[in-house]
Amino acid sequence: MKLEGPSSLLTGVKYKKHKKNPKNGQVKGSPVDRQHVPGQSKGTGPDHGIPSHIVNGIILKTALTNPSEVVHLRQRLDNAVSSSRDRMFPIESTLGMIQTLIDCDEFQDIATLRVGLVVSPRLTSGSQSCCRFPEQNLDELLDHKSDLSEKLCQIGDSIVYKLVQWTKRLPFYLELPVEVHTRLLTHKWHELLVLTTSAYQAIHGGHKMGSIGSDGPEADFAQEVANNLSTLQTCLTSMMGRPITMDQLRQDVGLMVEKITHVTLMFRRIKLRMEEYVCLKVITMLNQARGGSMELETIQDRYMSCLRSFVEHNSSQNPTRFHELLVRLPEVQSAAALLLESKMFYVPFLLNSAIQR
Repeated sequence: MKLEGPSSLLTGVKYKKHKKNPKNGQVKGSPVDRQHVPGQSKGTGPDHGIPSHIVNGIILKTALTNPSEVVHLRQRLDNAVSSSRDRMFPIESTLGMIQTLIDCDEFQDIATLRVGLVVSPRLTSGSQSCCRFPEQNLDELLDHKSDLSEKLCQIGDSIVYKLVQWTKRLPFYLELPVEVHTRLLTHKWHELLVLTTSAYQAIHGGHKMGSIGSDGPEADFAQEVANNLSTLQTCLTSMMGRPITMDQLRQDVGLMVEKITHVTLMFRRIKLRMEEYVCLKVITMLNQARGGSMELETIQDRYMSCLRSFVEHNSSQNPTRFHELLVRLPEVQSAAALLLESKMFYVPFLLNSAIQR
């Protein structure tokens, strides 16, 4: 499966299919202790293991070749605002719910190329073995002398593994069947990736976009797009071991970079907080097209109310902030759709590379 752009920017780089035993068992492990919060039922069923094919990267590989439908959130924003207003949580409960989400989130590991060593148990021919993703760092990825294709495979598998582990740590994990979590990740991984990397850039990437310059927001945006394209050009040239022209880069990924840059810019201008990010991440994963299940809608509304309660308590001087946060999600979806189409899932990490150096 190719990870190259529409104009074959990375010709010959493929996301290789790993040969896996079709009889692989499930990933075992006990879920973390979960704190009961208002509006949340306690999980009473057994801990269902995530099927090993998820850990092995099937979600990512399926999504790369079968683009999911982009859900248009704007149709639901007004309803979300009005429904969450009716069910406000006490601030103590709100802070407890949000802290649980923060504890679940491996923000830096997923938002950057700090992949690290991951060991995932699985069953092969009746005996336990391990699937290891060797430690990666930016310098290794940018070294064109090493096997780029294999490194991209490892990064892709590690992303999927980390998203699965994040899902299993969520406080509502036992409220939904494993198949539902699988479907959500299959259709939402690219949105979660764009949201996470953009939020990380906005929160930890300095303040170069924090205020509007003398030439106005459009000039700031154009300059930031140019900076990101330059960063991407440098990284891809190093990865490929050959020059990548700016014209070629703009043709292949220019629009995608603009969309991702816009999301980051908006998050930074509103001074996105970690507490708001973790709520938006859950809301994004649980968002569904019309006709979705009531269970998902109930859990999503719970975290809509949680986010609103936090915002009204901490940003009482800005009564529109809750809506300002939600209207960013369609922009995340738009950028994620282009990322999915390009199959260059590593681009957001490269755009964050300047933070790591």
